[in-house]
Amino acid sequence: MNRTFTEPPPVGENLKRERLAQRLSLGDLSRASGISKAMLSQIESGRVNPTLVILWKAAQALDLDISVLVSGERKAPEYFHRLAAEEQARIDYENGGTRFRLLTAPGMPDGMEMYHVTLAPGVCHVSEAHADGCREYVMVIRGRVKFASGENSAVLETGDFLCYRGDQTHSMENMGETAAEVHMTDVTAVLPHRGGAAVKSAR
Repeated sequence: MNRTFTEPPPVGENLKRERLAQRLSLGDLSRASGISKAMLSQIESGRVNPTLVILWKAAQALDLDISVLVSGERKAPEYFHRLAAEEQARIDYENGGTRFRLLTAPGMPDGMEMYHVTLAPGVCHVSEAHADGCREYVMVIRGRVKFASGENSAVLETGDFLCYRGDQTHSMENMGETAAEVHMTDVTAVLPHRGGAAVKSAR
């Protein structure tokens, strides 16, 4: 029976490219994967064809789908994730008048967090400075809220939008007689770091 064989996939080249893209040495990947440094070197140079188990360990250590090491192709991430209301994290402050509901779903881009904020009448919530480069974008869903950042302040009505620095002390105060609701997005500058991880803000 005649068969046509194609060349095996360049697993070693793909592995080396992905390792270097994450700025990892052979030693770093060896420690993370449990694969010996010598074995990794032989795989990358094409002298050894890895077993499925070894390839899986390398992919796990690099936080990749194993298909990336086989095909060399990356699929665009699908940012489509339903987060039910009961699954959303809630932060209630001791004053009993401020609640942050984290809307950011797993898989959202690093450096961005979205919140639904509820403020009881008369409540003023003060936040310390977040990470350098943090910016906050807010829109009042319902009510009348005063925002302040550094020496700047503004009173927003329902539907109004504001952006300001979150890397300095800032606050929001409900100026109305009923509960106010705010949609807030924190965007933190991505700092040079392995994997491009961002420094998260803290409420």
